[in-house]
Amino acid sequence: MIKHVGLTIKDPSEIKNFYEDILGLNIERNFTLTKELNQKLFGFYEEVPVVKLSNGTDVFEIFVTKLPSRNNYSHLCIEVDDRDALIKEVKKRNYPFTIIEKEPDNLVFIQDKFGNNFEIFQCVK
Repeated sequence: MIKHVGLTIKDPSEIKNFYEDILGLNIERNFTLTKELNQKLFGFYEEVPVVKLSNGTDVFEIFVTKLPSRNNYSHLCIEVDDRDALIKEVKKRNYPFTIIEKEPDNLVFIQDKFGNNFEIFQCVK
């Protein structure tokens, strides 16, 4: 039912470092959200580069902005084939993460440098 997810980052290098290298997404296209359209859609008057990424099923639109992040409860839950390997990669690259021990399975959250939160589920085969 979800067509795509839109997220915001400040640092364009996060596209490769987090979204491609850690989440395994591939760039499908780049485009620019004009100031005028941005104003109408989101209420901000700035031109914003957008990168559309996908893994073949899930689609992310990443908006690159100078606007600050805000802490809140927003998060995206994703399912991965090898959660332990993803956690190792997150640790190696110094991305923030939290593991809460809980039965029957631990809760795992990772975060990109902007502060977008991702809950990570292990795919059950």
